[in-house]
Amino acid sequence: MNIAICDDNQVYVSQIRELLIKYTEQIQINVECFFSGEEFIGDLKKGKEYDIIFLDIEMNYVSGLDVAEQIRKEKKETIIIFITSHVNYVSDTFRLGAFQFLTKPINEEDFKIDFNRAIKEYNARHKNYIIKWRDETRCIEYGDIYYIEAYNRHLFIHTRKEKYECVGKLAPEYEKLKQYNFSQCHKGFIVNLGKVNSIQKQNIVLKNNNVIPISRKFKAELMADFNLYLAGRMI
Repeated sequence: MNIAICDDNQVYVSQIRELLIKYTEQIQINVECFFSGEEFIGDLKKGKEYDIIFLDIEMNYVSGLDVAEQIRKEKKETIIIFITSHVNYVSDTFRLGAFQFLTKPINEEDFKIDFNRAIKEYNARHKNYIIKWRDETRCIEYGDIYYIEAYNRHLFIHTRKEKYECVGKLAPEYEKLKQYNFSQCHKGFIVNLGKVNSIQKQNIVLKNNNVIPISRKFKAELMADFNLYLAGRMI
């Protein structure tokens, strides 16, 4: 797992690096440290990719928000944890798909909780969903799935660009997936809550602009799941 820390204050960079080492004894990680937004963007332009990024907002010349915009142009799913002394940046950070928002000075217990959640999120996204269709077997990361549709004893797994088919029933798949931020919105649909752009009265609009239905039977549970999902990202 590749992790980056970008902060123009060396004290905070050192603190975060030490906490990462402390809480990743059982995980193999590579940590890269950067002391300016320009330095980090230069590294990204060389093709470097990171799974989790700790990003200071208030840096000279190139802010953390500017860096995040560059990251989001290429990597929509990178887990970004913003760090700042001022809470008035919260709305801006979540507009850029922030996973979490840590305030300075960094509290070790808060760091531990949020980093463990980030690891859980990373594992959920990279766990493989196995699709068997005729003589072919495919592996798709859970995080790449937008929704699953059931029709006539077949399942259709929709990603951003592809649709895969297999024989199966929705109920056992939902039992398998609900621990990874999936929710049932209709008797024939399971949705990845991380791919939801908006929930309307009778439909869900996904981040790729696909629209899937919501039935009255599942609406209350869907909203409860979605609120818990959002709360988990914003605690």
